[in-house]
This record gives sequence, structure tokens and C-alpha cells, in this order.
Amino acid sequence: DDIVSDDPLDKEKDEYGLYRWERGRDPLPEFADMALCYGGHSARNPRIWDKGRFRKTAVYTDEKGQDHWFFDSMLMLEIWDDNYNVTYSIANDGKESSRKHHWTRFLDYWFDSRYGFQALDDCIAEAASEIGTPPSPRYVVVSIPDPVYFENYSSGVSGKNRNTVYWGEIDGVKMDFSRMDHRLEAYRWYIDQVRERFAQKEYRYIQLLGFYIISESLSMQGGWRYEYKQHEELIPMVAEYCHSVNEGLYWIPYNVSDDDPGHNKALKNWKRFGFDLAVLQPNYYWDNKDWAVTCDYINRYDMGMEFEFEGSHGYSTSILGNSASAKTKKARFTEYMENARKYGIYGKRPIVLYTGTNALYELATSEVQSDKDLYYEFGDFIISSPLKSR
Repeated sequence: DDIVSDDPLDKEKDEYGLYRWERGRDPLPEFADMALCYGGHSARNPRIWDKGRFRKTAVYTDEKGQDHWFFDSMLMLEIWDDNYNVTYSIANDGKESSRKHHWTRFLDYWFDSRYGFQALDDCIAEAASEIGTPPSPRYVVVSIPDPVYFENYSSGVSGKNRNTVYWGEIDGVKMDFSRMDHRLEAYRWYIDQVRERFAQKEYRYIQLLGFYIISESLSMQGGWRYEYKQHEELIPMVAEYCHSVNEGLYWIPYNVSDDDPGHNKALKNWKRFGFDLAVLQPNYYWDNKDWAVTCDYINRYDMGMEFEFEGSHGYSTSILGNSASAKTKKARFTEYMENARKYGIYGKRPIVLYTGTNALYELATSEVQSDKDLYYEFGDFIISSPLKSR
């Protein structure tokens, strides 16, 4: 399909319940790389994704000043909102579980007419007029909040606040999240909300690719508090629904655990959950994890690889600047590129970038020479991947 479309039927489902971009997806489109875009937390700084901010994720300007299409795809996600003391994931931190109106607020943020998806589409349109139409749509993936069993998970599992009817209604029925079918119904409601809103907006250059399960650890049978998660049963049903409408389902778990064999089992068996891709977090930027073990998992279990660094917003581990800490972190980040090449991951498996609040933009616009050098090294690494030519 053309990237730019004026087809008035784009807003409507066909007889099979599919929107225009979902038709003929067999198989699903694949991406070479993806950038994580956190947004929706009321206290984030910066709070919004506007056209200028997206530019540094969508377009790479090399050392000679030449522009290139940068990341193929982007993941829009959020973990919590401190202003409302709610979490979008299963968390043991005392926050209340998010409700239907919080889920809606998250979607309102991304589907705003001034920023979010609209700003990304406008950014791509502007860049296309300068450097030519991108070789494929720029794909977006949207995170799905967890329909958490209890109103407050941490107190619920300990015997307090065991309320499970707190989220809201669907078609006049109050959801009771002690019931797996109601949790599945909430997932389906949210997926359809995203699809419908995406169709109504008629974006020109961006295309919905699918959805993201936000929990970084999924319990296999017998895992900690499994009876309140039941991921092994529930997530495959979510995947089945996504695939029924030709949308993908994705997961980015944290690294191999030294003390949780159930987590490691889930890593090895991620395809049993129905995911189209799992991307492993090396966590090396902070935790000095073993590269051989990490990359063996990535290769053996057919996973993608996440790259990780932080920016200047309150992080003592910032990669920016010329401080001793920044130099150490820059050196550590280059090991991501080195080991992706060393272990045969580069050019064969997708790369996903986590950069904290606004770190990629800060790196791209920094006046510090060491920041510029790292930006050019990483930018060249991304745009030169053989996966880009698929």
C-alpha cells in the first residue's frame, strides 16, 4: 500500500473487521530498529512529544550534515503517573492500579491533534519533502496497561484491599479482574480503541504495527504470585486477538535472572506466549551483566537486542558531557555496538533503543564533542544495518 493515502474508506473496517493498513498483512511487517518513546506521565520533562523532538528519532543527521531516515519504528509507552498515584503495570510499590479513565487519558495524550502521533506524522511529512519518501511506513507500537487483579496489587496479595471490581465498565458490565475473561475483555477493548482512533485520524506516513505487553517479567506456571497474573494463559489469548486483526504483539523482558528460573524459562519460551518478537534487555549500562550469557540467549532463542543509556534529567549515570562518569558510560554504551557485532546480532536481529526521558534528543543536540562523536557513531551504526535493506 502507498504510504500516503486519501482513501475515504481508511476509516472503515471491511467485512472481516480489518482496517485498511491491516489488510493483506501476511506475514506482519518487520522492523530493523525501534525507539522507545515514554509519554503520558504528567510529571515527565519534557512532557510532550512535539515535531521537533520526534525529528531526532525519525531523522539522523550525519557528520557531514546529510539527513537519513533513522528509526523504522517507535514504541509509545508509559509505566505510571505520579500525579494520580497509579501504575499501568503490575507493581509492588503501593500505587493504585490504573482504571479505565487512566487508560483513556493515556490514549488522549498520544492521539492529541497537536502532538503525539500527529506530531510524528507531521515530522515525517516534513522530512519527506526534504529527503524523499521513507522506504516504508514508519511503524508505531502502543503499550497496553496491565489489567491488574487487585485495585492495589501490593496490598491485595497481602490480604488488604482485595477489591477486584474497580476498573470500570465495558458495555454496561462492571469488570471484575478476578475473572480472566474480564481481564481479556479489557485488553480487547483497549486494542480496539487504539485501532479505531488510528483509523479516524488518517495519518499519512505512520502505521500501527501492534501492541506491547508492559510487564518486563511474565510468570510461567508456579512463578511468584502466579495465581494473580496467569500470564501463561492470558497473554496467548491477547496475542490471538491481535493476530485476528493482523496486529503484532511484542515484549521487552529484562535480562537473565540469577535467582528466578521461572523468568528465565519465560525468556526461552517467549514464542509460547504468542509474541511476534521478544527483545532482551542486556541491562549492562547499569548492572554490568555478562555479555556472553546475554548474547547467547538472544541468538539461541531468536530475540532482538535492546540498547540502553540515560540522559541528563536527574540521572547520576548520564551518558552526556565530559565528566568521568559520562566517559565511563560512553565506553560502556559502545560495548553494545561492539558485542552486537561480535556475537552476530548486528544486521540479523532487530535493535531497540531505550534512552531514558529525552536522552537521544539531548545527545543529538549536544555541543560537547564527545557527545557528538557518540551520536555519529551510533547513528551510522543504525542506518548501516543490513536489515535496513530488507
